[in-house]
Amino acid sequence: MALSPAKKQARYRARQRALMQSHPDGGERALLEEAARCEQLSAEQRVALADRLAELANRHLWRAQKLAELARKVRPPDWIPPGFPPRR
Repeated sequence: MALSPAKKQARYRARQRALMQSHPDGGERALLEEAARCEQLSAEQRVALADRLAELANRHLWRAQKLAELARKVRPPDWIPPGFPPRR
């Protein structure tokens, strides 16, 4: 029995979501490939792609902020970055 286009699209999106969660780089690569061929997409598909790209950017920003916070906690209290003037 053949799948309807809506069911095929739902399965494709579920696979893409699973790929992005298990391998963030693979999901990012898929989004970049999709963005490269955006001229072939309809306006609605472009908006959906833009939303997914914005969500990915926000996740990267969140991870970067968490890692920076962790780096601040790990540094010794009296640490001064190289090249900075000493504290007075």
